[in-house]
Amino acid sequence: MNMPLVNALTEYISRNPVPFHMPGHKGGRLLPSFLLQMDMTEVPGLDNLQAPEGVIREAQELAARVFQSDACFFLVNGSTSGIHIMMMSAFHPGDKVIIPRNCHKSVWSGLILSGAEPVYIQPEYDPDRCLVTHVSKEEVKRTVEENPHAAGIVLVNPDYYGLCPHLLEINRILKPYGMKMLVDEAHGSHFIFHSGLPPSAAQCNADMWVQSAHKTLPALTQSAYLHVRLDDDKIDIGRIAMVHRMMQSTSPSYLLMASLDWARAFMAENGKSELDRLLEHLSWTRRMLDSLGLDTMEGYQRPEINCIDPARLVLDVSDLGLTGYEAGEMLRQAGVQVEMADLYRLVFICTVADQKQDFESLVSACRFLTQGNGKRVKNKRKLTISREIPKQMLSPKEAFKRSKEYVKLKESKGRICGDLVGTYPPGIPRFCPGELIDGQGIEELLENKAQGAQLFGLLEDDFIPVIAE
Repeated sequence: MNMPLVNALTEYISRNPVPFHMPGHKGGRLLPSFLLQMDMTEVPGLDNLQAPEGVIREAQELAARVFQSDACFFLVNGSTSGIHIMMMSAFHPGDKVIIPRNCHKSVWSGLILSGAEPVYIQPEYDPDRCLVTHVSKEEVKRTVEENPHAAGIVLVNPDYYGLCPHLLEINRILKPYGMKMLVDEAHGSHFIFHSGLPPSAAQCNADMWVQSAHKTLPALTQSAYLHVRLDDDKIDIGRIAMVHRMMQSTSPSYLLMASLDWARAFMAENGKSELDRLLEHLSWTRRMLDSLGLDTMEGYQRPEINCIDPARLVLDVSDLGLTGYEAGEMLRQAGVQVEMADLYRLVFICTVADQKQDFESLVSACRFLTQGNGKRVKNKRKLTISREIPKQMLSPKEAFKRSKEYVKLKESKGRICGDLVGTYPPGIPRFCPGELIDGQGIEELLENKAQGAQLFGLLEDDFIPVIAE
């Protein structure tokens, strides 16, 4: 039989790589052996996600208690659907919403679905590390004061590199204005289980937040939680439930829902001790990598960064004369698969499913990165990251509705962008849907591509989607 996907998965598993990537269960290590038998449907006694009043409702209530929210909704389409639900529930057509440009692309989909209009705010940029971090408290305060009637803000905590913004202090800025704070905590579902980890969105009094259980907890891919705080009348729980029904399948996977229940129960009982063990392994790993002359970014500080997730391992390999892509391939050849690579760094997702031997294998593989180091020239490629925000000509929803055509990027000056377009790294858009394409932005994109960055949002041969004239 011709089964290209099955064959590729089988081949990958047969290589038995050390998986420093999601999902957090790391090949099923912490999942119950009987889970596959739970692929069921809404038979009597198993409740219904579309109208939970039995065991699903009970499981969601238990999750809310553990994650310190007032209500929890199980998600079978990942945090992406949770972000859509949050934005469609919290915002209405024409509402102004403060949007940092380092947010996940699902936030732009949320703008289209909700009809809200963005007030963009730029995150800070570290030119020495070539790293986009987070929005500063000062920039949030300025933007809020200039837009006192904005409905809220959408923030990420943490980002892919484990960097966390000043959530609590930002929320204090918002409070006098009655603005909602929505948080994409896709990479932070483990925070609540250990005092040595960054504060969670719950502990920072967010109004709504989403968590990708499958990223850092022992849960299946696509499983996520949507959490709600009901301290005041800012949030309409009935509207959230209605939008949740709209955005989830009417045939939700009981495997995913069961894994959400399992992950909550496992972490509630074992999370503290298992995270103690994980953090101890990571402390040892960082010491070993430091002894090899590798830069683990430990102790990295910036004013806009509140703290860093110690469970997220990041290696900056630019001093070795390597790109992150090259270093990632070297580790793959040595049997270690990383979660992500960019032009300068490697990102390893570490969870309670990782064992001591996994970290020993990682350290052993990283020795290959230092071989020939003295013969290499430091990776000095610098990207041009502008803080300019292009002129908004159409709302994201209006830009989505308009017909598109494709033109060469070099010839697109003066046109209105039809999609998210930018370079990775840093992964934030240079142009968003509905924005006017200017010559400076075109030059930056092409210059960064020449430095080795990857362009996103374009077709082959650098054709960019624009609003048809």
